[in-house]
Amino acid sequence: MQNDRPLLFTPLVRQPGAPMPDWLFGPAGVAGLPAPLLPTVGVNVAVGIDIIEVERVRKVYERHGERFLSRVYTPDEVRQCRGKMARLAGRFAAKEAISKALGTGMHGVAWREMEVVQLRSGRPSVRLHGNARQRAEMLGLSAFDVSIADLAQFSIAIAVAIQAQPVDSPGPEEKK
Repeated sequence: MQNDRPLLFTPLVRQPGAPMPDWLFGPAGVAGLPAPLLPTVGVNVAVGIDIIEVERVRKVYERHGERFLSRVYTPDEVRQCRGKMARLAGRFAAKEAISKALGTGMHGVAWREMEVVQLRSGRPSVRLHGNARQRAEMLGLSAFDVSIADLAQFSIAIAVAIQAQPVDSPGPEEKK
């Protein structure tokens, strides 16, 4: 007989081995889930994605100008975008995606704490500062990557964070 219970995976929102926060699963908590969660072991991945209309960024910039730029972007980001709205929109989407991969959304981290700068090759790179860096360290993230695609009307970004438990660290099922 086939088991019809779903297979549930644990989202990456805590340090390896730390208890899963009950609030994450709604009013009934973990007890209200239709099946037990599989424990995370080894390498875990967190993903965030975002898409934004370039015109939306253009309108905010036209309305707020430098105030918008200095609130959302670091000086390096502004310099590298060279006033191109599609590039600013791509970085905006990347910051949203990074905040989702951190498991916070835009609550608890500031725009400028997530910095997306281009390497010499043109590839985007993530730098985390302040609360965003603290959150990444608390989760035990060992790598963060981002990819951005720009079109005339839209910019989309995906962020991937890696949490690798040290080899000598017991997984959740081994802890007592």
